[in-house]
Amino acid sequence: MRTIRFRAALAVVAAGVLTLGAASTATAAPLPNAPFGGWGKCPIANPETSTCVDVVVKGGEMNINGLKVPIPSGSLNIAGGVAYRENPDAEFGFDQIFIPPTDGTKGVYSSPIEVPGGIFGLGIPFPGGLTTIKATVEPVALPTVDAFQLGVTLPARLKISNPLLGGNCYLGSASNPIMFKLGVSENGVLEEVPGFPDTAAVRNVTHADQTFAVPGASGCGLFGALNWAVNLRANVPSSSGHNSLTTTSDVFNIGADSLRTQ
Repeated sequence: MRTIRFRAALAVVAAGVLTLGAASTATAAPLPNAPFGGWGKCPIANPETSTCVDVVVKGGEMNINGLKVPIPSGSLNIAGGVAYRENPDAEFGFDQIFIPPTDGTKGVYSSPIEVPGGIFGLGIPFPGGLTTIKATVEPVALPTVDAFQLGVTLPARLKISNPLLGGNCYLGSASNPIMFKLGVSENGVLEEVPGFPDTAAVRNVTHADQTFAVPGASGCGLFGALNWAVNLRANVPSSSGHNSLTTTSDVFNIGADSLRTQ
């Protein structure tokens, strides 16, 4: 039996894959009655965009070598377009290329997540937020979103924020990123969208990855003087096999031509 994620993707094929290489002459104003909304990030002005994708994280947990950080609903969103380029050696006969929005975000939208226990791991508040630590996922390259299997790959770094650490404290970097490879570990629920046959909405998809490594801290405090403290608190560097990320997301796909005014 085909998985629900594969069947969901088939709903998008007619709108995108079957017209490989075909450029649309439609204008780039999203239709007002398009399902779900939020499609303003999709680069439909790019004629190569065949499918619009939107991954909305509803919750989860990151575990870095024993440091567990809950992921709140709405703290991470990946949105953009997918182009299909013919490749006889690829699984489906074509490569899927992520096309980011034109807003400079690389298609990744994240908000700071508070680390439980704060700077000392004790959860004792201090005036001015001096003991509060927050982590923000920042992409260092374009993600990939598999419109068929619903997997997500995200090269990223974690910005660590605290008044004592300055504004350039990170785990991971562009040259040594944290490579999240989120595969679907539990299928979601396919939702039908009347009037939009080229749309797939899959609710409560569970993504998981236990393969990523987390580098040591850099840029924390004056001239990196507090790198050691961040490493101690975050249990890093931490090699592959000692970390995990699990998320629950809603994943939306829609044929780009459904959003283009003809």
